[in-house]
Amino acid sequence: MRNKPFEVLIIILISELLLVGYSFYYNSTGAAFIKENVRFLSPDKLADFSLKDANKNADSLLKNYLSNTLSDDKIIKRTNLSKIGPKKQNAFLVNPVTENGSALDNFFKSLLHQKDSTTVRIAHYGDSQLEGDRMSYIVREKFHEKFGGSGIGYVPLKDLSPVSYVRKSSGNWAKYTVFHDRSSKNDYGISGAVFRFSKFSVHQSDDAENDTSSSKKDTHQITGGKPFYNASVSMKMGSQYAYNSVSILYGHATDKCIVNYYDNASGERVKTDTLAACTKVCMHKTQLGGYLNVKVEFAADNSPDFYGMYFDSGKGVQVDNYAIRGHSGDGLMMINDDELTQMLDLSNTKLVIFQYGANVVPYIHSDEACEWISGIYYKLFMKFKKAKPDISILVIGAGDMAKGGEGSYSSYPWLPKITEAQKRAALKAGCAYWDLFNMMGGLNSIITWTDKKLAVTNGHFSEKGQKIIANELVEALMVEYNIYVHKQRMKK
Repeated sequence: MRNKPFEVLIIILISELLLVGYSFYYNSTGAAFIKENVRFLSPDKLADFSLKDANKNADSLLKNYLSNTLSDDKIIKRTNLSKIGPKKQNAFLVNPVTENGSALDNFFKSLLHQKDSTTVRIAHYGDSQLEGDRMSYIVREKFHEKFGGSGIGYVPLKDLSPVSYVRKSSGNWAKYTVFHDRSSKNDYGISGAVFRFSKFSVHQSDDAENDTSSSKKDTHQITGGKPFYNASVSMKMGSQYAYNSVSILYGHATDKCIVNYYDNASGERVKTDTLAACTKVCMHKTQLGGYLNVKVEFAADNSPDFYGMYFDSGKGVQVDNYAIRGHSGDGLMMINDDELTQMLDLSNTKLVIFQYGANVVPYIHSDEACEWISGIYYKLFMKFKKAKPDISILVIGAGDMAKGGEGSYSSYPWLPKITEAQKRAALKAGCAYWDLFNMMGGLNSIITWTDKKLAVTNGHFSEKGQKIIANELVEALMVEYNIYVHKQRMKK
């Protein structure tokens, strides 16, 4: 027994010698499987301590934001949004002229004439870059500052924890989306999701972290235990999200549903309301006292289809985060066309932002594949334009992403053609297009963003990086807005 530790040490040393020895012959090996699945650093790379050349375009952008030290969390705005004049031109946002003006004109018209009397909504669609309200909350706060409005907008009944507020859902909610745990009835809401509650606890594949299952329908397991007599969603918000109304978007309700509102701070029930039976899609609005720690409780014999709740102030601009992890956008084609029209109308959505592409980049390796993805996105954009012809659509192209091994990374080589395919689809459909890839600095810019701790090589941004992207996006929109306002004044 006393020799056991010595034997283990000998085995470890021999294994390490074999691995190091094999690494010298790794580059010349003919074993394709091993080269594909095992990574060794060559002796030259192990001894290479030189700094890689930075992307100069990315450096030029980022030096305007970052202070002298990266440990300083302050993000410096390049331009005060209120000082952008009509003569400034966009380098990366294309706002094409259509039959009825520029692509974004209808949204800008709503900003001018509706924001003081109602809520003008922006729907921000995307994947894990946005999931949990990432990035959208920054865009939301900038629009609130510029045009008024408050509240957090869209709240899913069940989802991962958001970054902008705290939400806790009872365990008897089931969530179906156009990508995860698909609904057999294809009765999705505007976000691409539908929620229903059960009388017992529910477990779904999407409850497991990093699950990407998309093939099963109505996948859920009722785990039993003590029954739930209702379903609830609790939220705790910061003071910047003051609101005075809660709107519930729902449908296919065969009977009424009771809704109770509680002040979580005191435990007091502050209001009771009723959702009427609804054959297709309905939105019910309740005036509430703006409780920042609130619980919404639902009680019904049979759950309606819930599409989401909206916490708003009743005027200004609101940004709704509609993100699904792993999604590339094509699943939104499954939303019923007529119901999509209803939901866009009921929510008063005036601008749709599609921010997709990251999940298709690793799989595109040919011109044919680029044409294929361009066709898919064109159909998606036209679906929304057909649903509401006066809506404005902004397409955000894929940002830079890198792949690598053996200690080095480089951009996916087909990225420029992929983003060109997205741009081609957007302009063909009469949508505006924002070139995130070149705004970041182009090929290998993600390396610079990663070095400055603003992103990781797979293209996901840190909180600092999100602030930079959001600021650039809002600034680009404001350039076009001020050009529009200037043209309107010149007509008078």
